[in-house]
Amino acid sequence: MIVILTGAPGAGKGTQADLLAQREGYKKISTGDALRKQIKEGTEIGNKAKSIMAEGKLVPDDVLLGILQSELEAARGFPILLDGYPRNVAQAKALQDLVGKNGIRGAIHLEVDPGALIQRISGRRTCVNCGASYHATTNPPKREKVCDRCGSEVVQRPDDTEEKVKVRLGVYESETRPVLDFYRNLGLYHRVDGNGTTESVYKALAAQLRSLA
Repeated sequence: MIVILTGAPGAGKGTQADLLAQREGYKKISTGDALRKQIKEGTEIGNKAKSIMAEGKLVPDDVLLGILQSELEAARGFPILLDGYPRNVAQAKALQDLVGKNGIRGAIHLEVDPGALIQRISGRRTCVNCGASYHATTNPPKREKVCDRCGSEVVQRPDDTEEKVKVRLGVYESETRPVLDFYRNLGLYHRVDGNGTTESVYKALAAQLRSLA
């Protein structure tokens, strides 16, 4: 069983996918994580992706699909949760061809208000040394700009500024929103409100997943 978890940047897909994997027995597959894994392991497709990235280019859809296919084969026998893939209609169609007409059980859209997304992402802060995560308003470090864990500097990533976040959300609206219509037309679309607490959103997602099993 394959279920797709989709949503805008900052919707909480990664956090929720991790929780669902830990508590519900799903195998989480993120193309970003899988790409880094293939590169680290020096696989043929990982080396191909690495050379493309070294030229400053985006990894093309066919390479991502090859990486995804490898991960799906390794997870055979597990219920699978795809985190953030597909990101465009071309990827959605290619995935459909790969897994077959009945391979995908549902596509769950984690929907969050745009204003909340901007606040979530633009408030994110990260330790430059250990990678610990903070938020300027909801979870700041005890000392301003100083990591609680290791004492290193806590900074805002360049792509997390409000201006950059709005650009990313614009790209999502133009490229990824149509994916929702693709799955809606197939009768596979489901919506979960992602505006609540982490735990309340998890419970709603878990209930939706159980209804698809």
